[in-house]
Amino acid sequence: MTATLEVPEQNPDLVLDQSADDYWNHYQLTFALYSVSDRAIPSAFDGLKPGQRRLLYQMHDSRLLPGNKPQKSSKVCSAVTGNLHPHGGASMYGAAALMAAEFQRVKVIDGQGAFPRIQGDIPAADRYTEMRLSAPGAALTAELDDHAVPMVQTFDGEWMEPTVLPARWPVLLCNGAVGIAEGWATKVPAHNPREIMAACRMLLAKPNLSDDALCELIPGPDWGCGSTVVGTTGLRDYLTTGRGSFTVRGTISVDGKNCIITELPPGVASGTVQERIRALVESGEMSGVADMSDLTDRRNGLRIVVTAKRGHSAEAIREQLLALTPLESTFAASLVALDEDRVPRWWSVRELIAAFLSLRDSVVVRRSEYRLEKVTARRHLVAGLMIIHLDIDAAVAVIRGSDTVDEARLGLQARFGIDAEQADYVLGLQLRRLTKLDVIELKAEAEKLEAEFAVLTDLVSNPSARRKVINNELKETAKLFDGPEFDRRTVLDSSATPTASGSDDDGPRERKVNAGWRLDDRGVFSDSHGDLLTSGLGWAVWTDGRVKFTTGAGLPFKIRDIPVAPDITGLLRSGVLAAGSHLALVTRRGKVLRIDPAAVNPQGAAGNGVAGVRLTAGDPGDEVIAALPVSCANGEAILSTSEKGWKVTEVADIPVKGRGGAGVGFHPFVSGEDALLSASISVAGFLRRGKPVRAEKRAKASIKGASTDVTPATTE
Repeated sequence: MTATLEVPEQNPDLVLDQSADDYWNHYQLTFALYSVSDRAIPSAFDGLKPGQRRLLYQMHDSRLLPGNKPQKSSKVCSAVTGNLHPHGGASMYGAAALMAAEFQRVKVIDGQGAFPRIQGDIPAADRYTEMRLSAPGAALTAELDDHAVPMVQTFDGEWMEPTVLPARWPVLLCNGAVGIAEGWATKVPAHNPREIMAACRMLLAKPNLSDDALCELIPGPDWGCGSTVVGTTGLRDYLTTGRGSFTVRGTISVDGKNCIITELPPGVASGTVQERIRALVESGEMSGVADMSDLTDRRNGLRIVVTAKRGHSAEAIREQLLALTPLESTFAASLVALDEDRVPRWWSVRELIAAFLSLRDSVVVRRSEYRLEKVTARRHLVAGLMIIHLDIDAAVAVIRGSDTVDEARLGLQARFGIDAEQADYVLGLQLRRLTKLDVIELKAEAEKLEAEFAVLTDLVSNPSARRKVINNELKETAKLFDGPEFDRRTVLDSSATPTASGSDDDGPRERKVNAGWRLDDRGVFSDSHGDLLTSGLGWAVWTDGRVKFTTGAGLPFKIRDIPVAPDITGLLRSGVLAAGSHLALVTRRGKVLRIDPAAVNPQGAAGNGVAGVRLTAGDPGDEVIAALPVSCANGEAILSTSEKGWKVTEVADIPVKGRGGAGVGFHPFVSGEDALLSASISVAGFLRRGKPVRAEKRAKASIKGASTDVTPATTE
């Protein structure tokens, strides 16, 4: 008896009738928008990412201000993730540790404990460290209590959080930012806060300031890690357009036989540099290095000593370090930030400063409106109280003659012409407020309220008045950066030139043209066989019709025998193709395909080639028998031989075709023949009877199939 498994019917309410494409596009787009606007890209106004903003807001709400007792990092980060930012304590602690790092241009968080001192350091566990806001950090949140920024509900609706912080200094330009999201990436270098504050004040006074004047105020980046900007290429483009690349170099000094590394480019970790140096020494590329020691400590900072061997120059080692390690790298600046609608776009430095000034203007307006509301309400109460003071005895009589509070309120309103709010305030006063001294204080308060009311009214309605306030506040905030730690650290060396090698963005140094690598006809990259890749484009052809062009990208630093492709089974020939040359593939069945390498995408070291010439379908005997670099500039010709004949075909008569084609017939066979024996280049023509034999006049026609003439192959 066979048991039958009954499958319950599917509840139709649980079935989503939607195509996979629609589902993916909808939810992937939702996630992409969230990642861009709520995680990775900072705001152009307060310069903070949402996680950073929520962390600072939580610390402000917990009163972790300068001078107050710090709080355990684990408690702070748990509060942020529980109340505001549900992304896990580890990610939040990582953001907090970076804001408290010593190499940060402006430390926003005052950390107690083992926070990162150099790039690449890992902070101690959050249960061992403590944190509070630094003085500059407190300046980012100081006006939250003044209702200076809009507030929205948190993710669960239990709290309120600010959409931006009322920052008093531009965080994004001072500290920089790095973030990657779907379709967008931001990379903003840090700048000197004194220079940025001076530029803010200047652009506040002169919004149409010229680019030249702005570049004088902000000559270039200034990272907390120091380093040197080499040359001026790309700096002006970056400052004026928000996009530009420039070379950044770490600091390496030479002391006798030692190269001493004391500063690293931004984003480069000490461990990464040391691992790279070890790999270069092991591979033999830096054979002059005798030893490397890391003498970094918390008192003296970064110090990596590389010692040269006897007979080797420390200066030469220094040049190798710059050329082959991340100690000199390219910084590709991309000023991407969110606008007021939380949409990412590119900004220039001028536009980011204008966005910050716009934030300050809105902060002054909102806090002035909030304060004006309070002043107006107090002014109204004081006015009513002063009317009562004109005849206190009458007010007391009205109150004593009333049976209820409501009757007393109505009696005061009728007797003194005040409203219900003012009457309630009078009824709630203590008797001590009816003294003569209190009358004097009340008049002084009224005058003060009148003056403040006039000032606030002017601020709300007059942009010029707000600019004066903003300028004074910028001047006051700039005093936060008076200390020696805010002196310029990054050197701008306009006379220096980058080391003669290229690099990936902030990655390991690579040769520009794979200097030293050679490729021979056996399909082997080495340092001793074949032609240098610097002289042209590498190529390889297989008997099954595959072809590969390569620039040598992806080759390791250590020069050793490496196959041109992972699988070189059936490789016919390889070599280096000179500039302007084509590659001719000749098949066993008498066809030729002339390929222009410019029409084929080059592959890296891991590529196994692409379809070159298509062989005769169903013919196991057809294969590629020759791969010939050709050029029509010098009258080259191809000599093809079969069992009963030979033929010379000018290269100029062979059309250039794209890869993957069947080629064209160029060697007609006589009766009984169906295969070529060989094909080679005949630059000066095939010799017969001691004289050069001209290429056949009807070669072009024979390629089209119009000729079958074959000349017997005889030599004397």
